[in-house]
Order: sequence, then structure tokens, then C-alpha cells
Amino acid sequence: MSVTRQSIAVAVLMSGAVALAGCGGGSTGGGSTSTVSGSAVELNSGGDCAGRDVIVNRDGAGVVLDGECGTVTIEANGVSANVATSNAVVVNGQDTNVVGGQTGTLTISGRSNSATIDVVESIDVQGNAVTVLGKQAGRISVSGSGNSVTVDDSGAMTVSGNDNFVRAVSLDSLELTGSNNSVDWDSGATTPSVDTGSENRLTPPGA
Repeated sequence: MSVTRQSIAVAVLMSGAVALAGCGGGSTGGGSTSTVSGSAVELNSGGDCAGRDVIVNRDGAGVVLDGECGTVTIEANGVSANVATSNAVVVNGQDTNVVGGQTGTLTISGRSNSATIDVVESIDVQGNAVTVLGKQAGRISVSGSGNSVTVDDSGAMTVSGNDNFVRAVSLDSLELTGSNNSVDWDSGATTPSVDTGSENRLTPPGA
């Protein structure tokens, strides 16, 4: 009887050891590169994107992403990221700063984030207290509140949020549906094509 109990105990211990070993093999803690969300890779320590989608999900990370990046998604807080070239940058955390040369789309939610990217096809500011600086943007949409967006050249701009400040040297078109916004531009469109908000302050060319 004692032999049987001893055999059972040994079997249980061995099963537990195998289970623990299996869990350890899937751990990504401490690794600078690991595969997440299908083809996306986790680069919390920076590195070469090599055309891949990238996710940064460690609070306080400071990353430099080299090469051609796919979609760079920042899910953590307090991140500092330098992204040279990418198809898209998505910021979902807060207190994050992104610097870059060129991206297809820049989408920022969360709070107190900032981005300085020279050339962007489309900027979508959904968060609050966000600051965006750039040289050229094909399209700008501001739906959050308390944001500041400053670019040199902009195509179509839509401001549907409230209490935002938007500044452009050149602006092709403007749709304004929010309230208490300030929009300032030097050339291009002379009046908004849509202006259904209230208490907005406009400084168009020649004003």
C-alpha cells in the first residue's frame, strides 16, 4: 500500500514539473523581442522593425525603432518612442511622446500624449490634452478636447471636438462642428465649408 502511495506522489510531482516547464517556455518577460498578435512583434527595447508590425506595451519604455515599420502600436504609459518610418502609429496609452520622420496614419487616443512627426498622410486626434507637431499632413481630424495641433501644410481639416487649438500655415479646407475651438491659418481656404459649432474663434488669411 505504501509503495502505491509513493508511486502516485512521484507521478504528481513529475506532472507538476512538466506543467511548470511548459509555462516557462511561453514567458516573454525580459525578452526584447517576442511575437505577439499574430505577425506583430514586441520591441520594448527598440530594434529593427524589418517591415513588421510592432507593439510597445511596457510602461516607461524608451525605444528607437529603425528600418521600415508596419503599424506601431503603443499600449503602455510614459513611453518615449522614435519611429523613423512607418505605415501607421497608434497611441493608446497616456503621457507618451513619439518622434518620427514619416508615417501613413497617426492615431492618438488617451491623455497627455504628444507626437512630432514631419510628414503624415492622416492625423486623427481622439484623446484629450494631446499635442501634435508636424510639417505636412494630408488630413487632420480632431475629435477630442483640449488638444493642440500645429502643422505647416494641411489638406482637409475636421474639428468636431471642443476647446482645441489648431494652427496651420496652409489649409485647403475646414469643417468645424465643435465648440470653443481656435483655428488659425495663413493661406488656402478663406472660410470653413462647414461651421455648425458655437463660440469658435477663427483667424483665416487676411484677418
